[in-house]
Amino acid sequence: MKNYIYILLATLTIATLQAQTGSKEAIKNSTQYYWGESSSENEKEAEDAALGRLTRQIATTVSSSYERSLQETSTDLQETVQDILKTFSSATLKNVRAIRNASGGIVEVFLYIPKSEVSEIFNERKKLIDNIYGNALDFEKEQNFTGALKSYYFALLLMHSIPEQNIFFNDINLTTEIPYRINAIISNTKFSLIKDTKINEVERELIYSVKVFDKQANQLDFSFWDGLNQVNVQAIDGEAIFALVGGSTRFDKLDVSIKYSYYESRNEIAAVNDLWNIVNKPSFKNTKQISLKIINDYEPETSTNSSSIKTNVKHSQSTIEQNKIQPVTFNGTRQLLLTNRDSCRVLEQISGETEKLISLFEKNKTSSIAATFKGDAFLCDKITNIIKFNKLKIASGPIAADVNRTYNGWELRKITVLNKYPTLGKQAPEYMVLDYDDNGNLYDVNFGIMQDLYGQFVEQGLFGDDWGNRQVIIKFAEKYRTAFLSRNIEMLDSLFADEAVIIVGRVLKKTKMKDVYKYSQLNEDQPDVRYMQYTKGEYLKNQSRLFKNQKDIYVGYNSFKISRKNKQDNVYGLSMRQFYNSTSYSDEGYLFLLIDFNQAQPQIYVRSWQPQEWSESALIKLSNFNMNK
Repeated sequence: MKNYIYILLATLTIATLQAQTGSKEAIKNSTQYYWGESSSENEKEAEDAALGRLTRQIATTVSSSYERSLQETSTDLQETVQDILKTFSSATLKNVRAIRNASGGIVEVFLYIPKSEVSEIFNERKKLIDNIYGNALDFEKEQNFTGALKSYYFALLLMHSIPEQNIFFNDINLTTEIPYRINAIISNTKFSLIKDTKINEVERELIYSVKVFDKQANQLDFSFWDGLNQVNVQAIDGEAIFALVGGSTRFDKLDVSIKYSYYESRNEIAAVNDLWNIVNKPSFKNTKQISLKIINDYEPETSTNSSSIKTNVKHSQSTIEQNKIQPVTFNGTRQLLLTNRDSCRVLEQISGETEKLISLFEKNKTSSIAATFKGDAFLCDKITNIIKFNKLKIASGPIAADVNRTYNGWELRKITVLNKYPTLGKQAPEYMVLDYDDNGNLYDVNFGIMQDLYGQFVEQGLFGDDWGNRQVIIKFAEKYRTAFLSRNIEMLDSLFADEAVIIVGRVLKKTKMKDVYKYSQLNEDQPDVRYMQYTKGEYLKNQSRLFKNQKDIYVGYNSFKISRKNKQDNVYGLSMRQFYNSTSYSDEGYLFLLIDFNQAQPQIYVRSWQPQEWSESALIKLSNFNMNK
């Protein structure tokens, strides 16, 4: 039998009872307790051994209920169940009691726990499963099938750590429902080729429409084999880009595997990571064969990813058409078509600046970037790092984008690009958003949010008559994510400073903090202010190290929400559940920002980071804060 460090002993709370030896015998003879005892010259050693024996008693009792969950290669059922029990939080065994005696230099430790309290271990795990399953349902409604499949699978894995055959959520049997939902998403995924471009003799680019349940897949991960390597691809806004190189350019079909298990993200939830190699991991038939030939009767649908978002309800379609400038051809074949949605008077200037930047991206030469922006160190460094760390390439074909009015100038939204992360085996489509000042001069470049999500925020802004404020928040979030993808630790450090942060412009500016907002815990699950402050410092320290040591880094969002404070004008909350993948590390956390527009320049007053937090009740929200005046 292996020696185990049982159930996070370092943090286990054990209450010592001053009891007579006779009480131990009463506990042993009772059927109401699990117990274990040991003796040693070292008290800690005796305690560890006693807890190990107590845990083995629990494992013996529940082992038979775990047979469905264990790996086929398991040779010791009881030993494996002990490993499963180790995945539970120390908090669930905080009421282990102890009787201690010492005689002749030997310490005797007797540990026991009521069997009724052991059942609470599994109830806590059920709450976590319910929470993750609820998140999966929300993701599926939002057509975010990346989040849905990962959450369903993680919940399913956690279910195998509970010694019950059936687990229910609001009268739904999750034991059968979750596998059904995973299979339904996979079987109802459809790929339709809409564009095939031969870049050169060794490069080919294909664009597919991707639908699930006949609706566009706002997010869906899948992979294919290119003859040499597994390539991971993501569909966004109902489309996916396949970049084929070498011999794969001659393929006429591909075997595509829908992703559901997310091995590299297993440590986002500690219990999932602990269970990964202990229980049987269910598998699903997830491979589809897709044709690399265009079907003649397929007609692409008009959707929000085709540059059709209206940012001003006063614009009629005829007005928009009048404000389109004629396609500009440059670099021989590239076409740029801009739609002027807010009567931009410097559209020609923006067009010229955009052509220049696209040419730089296509040349991919550091010397060209340095020469073009020799008077602007900020842009020179940012563009260089975006290309360097993301292997960015402009998607083939014409570029159709909108020019919109912003808080302090203009934006061009969106240029579709394809980023590559070799050590992750990942191809990631992205949107570039270019920011210009009032005179049409380029002053910032960022990766944009998904167009479907952007369209939702536009509609909310028009309904609430606050689009200007929401646009500022969106643009800040885009700068924040780009800071990860360009490895700008200074920007992140500014965000998590103790001072308030002015969020408009291309860099964050610190300003004097006013004691305006008061934080209050809504329930006992939520952290106090000291926790928030501590995690920010630790987070930045860890992030700086990762920026230096990881070859590839990819950051995205599983959720992204903007909320407005009731009865307090111009106060907003931005919440994001962020996932982070790098060459040798992955993580997930929850970021909350409180943003105040009640001054000349919008400012962030509250910032909190909760790593690996999955309980909705424990998340910090806008409702935690009130005006302190």
